[in-house]
Amino acid sequence: MHGNARNIRVGSGFAKHAVSQAYVTWPGAGVQRSGPNPTGLASHGPLRHFQGVITRRATAADAASISALINLYVASGTLLPRSEEFTAMYAHEFIVVENDGRVVGCVHLDEYSPSLAELRSLAVDPGAQGAGIGRELVSATEHFARARDYATLFAVSNDTEFFARFGFERRNIPELDLERSEVSRYKGVFAKDLSPE
Repeated sequence: MHGNARNIRVGSGFAKHAVSQAYVTWPGAGVQRSGPNPTGLASHGPLRHFQGVITRRATAADAASISALINLYVASGTLLPRSEEFTAMYAHEFIVVENDGRVVGCVHLDEYSPSLAELRSLAVDPGAQGAGIGRELVSATEHFARARDYATLFAVSNDTEFFARFGFERRNIPELDLERSEVSRYKGVFAKDLSPE
């Protein structure tokens, strides 16, 4: 895959670029990189305080890093645990932010039904918080969900303010009430209807 021309979303259209594996993303979302942008691809803006930052689809090789990052937030009840085996099996559904080759953020887009997807396992390395990585991951997840034709994206969280910044609103999703875990039962459900790109 290295050096192959791929269709990559640039602004509102697609362009052919020769890119390496690290820069290959999915239709509907551009490669995000801070600092000088040698690829010429559109970005949602620089991530503060970091150079060499890439937002990309995860691979099975990222499983240990993703699992370790998520598990930082399990003891507090913020996230549910994800094993290395789970993240390797579902790596194609994860997005990561990488800083100089190290995964510093991740998120999982999980299909709930053909028109509904959940943004879950959103985690940012404590040393990288405040740099816009969470914002980048939510934005990339929205693009990914649109590319997969989901009508609605939702998240289960206690952080009303964070999700409100992205247009998510508190919403009741009755089907979800039947399946909520002990950990997530007391958290709010925030949803956003997605318009096609």
